[in-house]
Amino acid sequence: FCKNDVERAKTYYEKAITSAKHHKFVHEEALAHELSAYFYLELGKREQSAEHFMQAHEKYLEWGALGKCDSLLKFVEFMKKLWH
Repeated sequence: FCKNDVERAKTYYEKAITSAKHHKFVHEEALAHELSAYFYLELGKREQSAEHFMQAHEKYLEWGALGKCDSLLKFVEFMKKLWH
């Protein structure tokens, strides 16, 4: 992440989400949330990761990418089982 600069990476993920939202690029916002979720997951930040996965799910649903929605839900459920 930006040469191990976690704070800088967080800033870029948030900028990507904000820009996509501002320009109403639903598919880009979904992807930005999903990638942000994986980023936070790798950092061990489960709550932030889950929040971004849910936001990604909502945006993929809004976009009509139902297969992606199912895939994300299955992944999140799998991860929840590992965490408990």
